[in-house]
Amino acid sequence: MAVNFFLASNGEQSCSLGKINLHSSYNPGKEAERFALNAEVQFVPKVILVTGPALSLCAPYLRKRFPKASLTCIRYCDEFSESNSKWDKVFKAGPSLSEELFNFYGEEKLSQCMFLSWKPSEKAFPKEFEVTWNQIRECVLKCRNVLSTRNWFAKRWTKNALRFSAFTLHPSYFECGTRDIVICSSGPSLKSSIPLLKKYRNRIFLAAVSSALAPLCHEDLIPDLCISTDGGYWAKLHISRCLKNHHIPLALPGEGSCFGSVLNEIPTVPLCYGDGPSEDILKNCGYHGMKALRNGSVSGTAAWLCLSMTTGRVFYCGLDLAYSPKSHPHTQPNELEKRDSLADSRFSTMETRISRCVLNTTSINLYNSWFSNADFRGRLYRLSDNFQFSNSLGSIRDVNFTEFERLTEDYGMKKDPVLHTENLEFNMEQRTKQLKSTVRENISSDEWIKNALPSESILLKRSLDEHREELKDKIQSGMEEFSKAILKAVIR
Repeated sequence: MAVNFFLASNGEQSCSLGKINLHSSYNPGKEAERFALNAEVQFVPKVILVTGPALSLCAPYLRKRFPKASLTCIRYCDEFSESNSKWDKVFKAGPSLSEELFNFYGEEKLSQCMFLSWKPSEKAFPKEFEVTWNQIRECVLKCRNVLSTRNWFAKRWTKNALRFSAFTLHPSYFECGTRDIVICSSGPSLKSSIPLLKKYRNRIFLAAVSSALAPLCHEDLIPDLCISTDGGYWAKLHISRCLKNHHIPLALPGEGSCFGSVLNEIPTVPLCYGDGPSEDILKNCGYHGMKALRNGSVSGTAAWLCLSMTTGRVFYCGLDLAYSPKSHPHTQPNELEKRDSLADSRFSTMETRISRCVLNTTSINLYNSWFSNADFRGRLYRLSDNFQFSNSLGSIRDVNFTEFERLTEDYGMKKDPVLHTENLEFNMEQRTKQLKSTVRENISSDEWIKNALPSESILLKRSLDEHREELKDKIQSGMEEFSKAILKAVIR
């Protein structure tokens, strides 16, 4: 059904869809002004998002009322594109909207977003309205989860960065090469690919995310690089033994977790996300590292890192992003599986434990959505031995080893990414002194507060004047406790 454009009684442009007026037939401008003035808000918005604003008549009034906010709209159809210039950003309704919103604004700005719906469009576009607001709910839920994770891990991440800077003795980086890279994740499809990866080992630079390291080393398939990003204690178990035994270089952000004895011995590539306390800590101790993309999954960070390390193709093995009820969630051996299996019994069986993982699909669905919506410019492929995946990953094309052989037949003319190890600017004593100084100098900075106390920081930005002093006192107290907690990592 086409949109009908007409002049309202006061001479302004209006429109309708079928029998539903999308704007007033008498005074569209006044209607739009009331919409902006009547929008109830009890915080200071950083972003204003309006769904289905039709002719965008409300945009100038919203901008007048909220001059510092970014104006965003979501279109239900293409007929109103002529008024898109009134908005700072325009999105289109669809199944990937949640990821697009999150990737564009991030959890902090979206936590300061005021969501509005142009009511006439709700009736005129009921299906688009329902899909859009379901996507908004999904996006808001993801924001809450990310902020909750940041609140929970803030101290641990910063402690990890302090330990990274105190114990890393062989900081390294990779010079970009031309050889095709295969990244191994630990999905069940990896198992059948390992014999073929052995066959074509001389054609590729082989990288492994932390959970795939043990299965590869168990089959004497030693990767050229391990990538780990997890800041939790159990992440260390995946990598420590294999890294030391085979002296495999490790790519790790400052906030990632690793035993100090491992950091002492192996080449370590600092991954830099470009924000947060860990960046200040590493930089002040002379670590340079490689630029990386922060992602909820190590697989996402690994994808972009490897794409930056070569001008060639990147293939991903074991990137299932879906659980099978008939198998372990990960290719074996797996260090966490070894630990968890100790508690298996007749009354709490392995099958029951695995089923819980299969049923809890929230995180895996988020990672699936991210990979499906990311634009890898045709350079990233999912590789397997004709594994029957239960999903597709957007623009990431599935290939088998027959096609892989054809695509990589020019391997003889390509060169590996080259690992360079740097000299440290400071000795251990100097670094420890520098770390303490860095903490004391930055503990009151906005960047550190934002990362250490993200929820409180956002509440302060959102708050009206009468609550600001109370929140400032709470943040000051919180940062004092934060400082005491993280300095324990370097105080001897």
